Amino acid sequence: MFFGHSMFIVNCESLTFAALEYSLGMGKKNRAVITIKGGAAPTPPSPGVLGIPAPYYQSSLAYPLTIVEAVGISAVRRCVTLIANAIAGQRWTEWQDSVRLESPVSTIVKRPSAIMTRREWVWRVIASMALDDISYLYMTGGVDDEGIPGSLIPIPRQLLSPAGYSDPYGIFPPTKYLLGGEEISAEFIIPVRSAFWPGVPYHLIGILQMARNSMMTAFASDAYASRYWQAGGSPTTVITTDQELNATQADDIGARWRDRRSRGPDYPAVLGKGAEAKPWGADISNAVAIEARREIIIEIANLFGVNSQYLNVSPTGTSKTYSNVQDEALSLERFTLSGFVDPIQDVISDLLPEDRFMLIDMTRLTRAAQESRFRAWQIATGMRAWMLPSEVRTEEGLSPSDGIDAMETAAIEGAQNAVKESTSDAGTASDSERGSNADGAGNSGNAARLAAN
Repeated sequence: MFFGHSMFIVNCESLTFAALEYSLGMGKKNRAVITIKGGAAPTPPSPGVLGIPAPYYQSSLAYPLTIVEAVGISAVRRCVTLIANAIAGQRWTEWQDSVRLESPVSTIVKRPSAIMTRREWVWRVIASMALDDISYLYMTGGVDDEGIPGSLIPIPRQLLSPAGYSDPYGIFPPTKYLLGGEEISAEFIIPVRSAFWPGVPYHLIGILQMARNSMMTAFASDAYASRYWQAGGSPTTVITTDQELNATQADDIGARWRDRRSRGPDYPAVLGKGAEAKPWGADISNAVAIEARREIIIEIANLFGVNSQYLNVSPTGTSKTYSNVQDEALSLERFTLSGFVDPIQDVISDLLPEDRFMLIDMTRLTRAAQESRFRAWQIATGMRAWMLPSEVRTEEGLSPSDGIDAMETAAIEGAQNAVKESTSDAGTASDSERGSNADGAGNSGNAARLAAN
């Protein structure tokens, strides 16, 4: 392996891995090469050995919902858009050592992809990580003099598939990928991962796969509600009659009922032989069903790490206060958004030169109310100033003003000089007073000596 400038060769003759060569991004500018030497390619391990049931590898079960179906669920759509919108509009800053550069000097920081805006790029990457726990970036456009890629294109997970041997434990990435049917080297693909599940391969991670039961529950709930209102009542019906019916007659009545219901609620079904249709199954207007839908929404919010109050559902026994509202954005940034911000920062920083890195400024989301901010700025630019007014204006999204800085600097220097002068005057007065006291004491002593004589 190459870590920095050191090389290690791992001999895995006793292991059941094929002779593989992995290209990984490790450290600044270097792309490490891991060579694993062994015998012939073994038979892929059985799911029993891996501890993973065989049905989980079947595509029909591993992907129960497509992205189109998943984001059609209102709770899922709200969670994804909330997370993506909260991050996509934030400012990117480039740093060199501990100094923030006035403006990003790297093209990849200004615009990661040449074919889309930075906001769209961030939105796509965040949405992929939210649904799949991973987002793939395709490096294209060559590199500049500093080794920085020209463009990083977010690739939908469905467009990319591993080629050749794939590590079933999810430790080593594939050596090659199929991108739209064309085989490409893994050196051009950068996976951005928001979660790392041990022992789970890449194609099984993500909410759509690992939490498919909860997702399917929400999907079925929405589908049932849609059928309920489209049918003008319960979509599940039982038809009863006191008459004796044979199989053909029962089928005819059932077929007639389905035909009428399929045309919509404006077409009444006429049943003979004393047949009566009764609703069967869940009634979505029932209090129990309403509570169940609330719990489903809360479960979806928990999967995405979002407060259910953002989905217009409050958990039982909770109440909002002014303090809660003030702390919501901070809690969202700390416990949810950071899991998506940090991987992006790591990937972009890893592609920059050794002494530079990128940070996403989230202060716009978490900053205090206007009155509190202005009080803090007053202290920062006050008597013991540690900020200039132009810096405050920049933080507030205003253009800098050299004139205000000059006036403020002059005012501060004048106040400091006044303090120095008052201190100097006080010292002079004190010296004069000490001299007068000394003269008085001397005269008193002389008078006493003359009286004694």
